[in-house]
Order: sequence, then C-alpha cells, then structure tokens
Amino acid sequence: MKTENESIAIIHECAALRGKGLFDLAIATITKHMNEIHADTRVNALLEAFYAAKEKGDVAETKKYARMVAIEDARVPSIQEYLN
Repeated sequence: MKTENESIAIIHECAALRGKGLFDLAIATITKHMNEIHADTRVNALLEAFYAAKEKGDVAETKKYARMVAIEDARVPSIQEYLN
C-alpha cells in the first residue's frame, strides 16, 4: 500500500501527463498503481483516469471509470452524465 503522499504524487503525475495530452499513459499509470493507492486518495485517482478517458474522447472508457468512481462516491458531479 502506498502512503497518502506517494498516492498523491502518482495522481499529480497523471494530471501532468493529461496536461501533455498523454491520456493513455495517464490511464496506464493509474491502472498500474490502483491496487496500491491509499484509500483516502482512491476517488481522486479514479477521477484522473476518468478525465483522461474523457479528454481523449473514449466514451466507453469514460463510462467505465465513471462507474468505478460511483462505487466510491456516487455524488461526484462530473461523472453523472456518464452513469446512464
């Protein structure tokens, strides 16, 4: 299990990758570490993957990550339109 700070560093790395347009790499980084992500940062990690999928235009993958976020917190506003 990663510490909370280590998990936050992974999330920041993914946000930077998204900013560079490296959406697949951002998703792969989150996927690689998901089982180790600290519980307190899990929603944020899943949201990074959700945003990366959305920004690359992959609706199916966006819905997949929206459902994963919803399992953790179904009230997250940005996922709502992808849950149906």
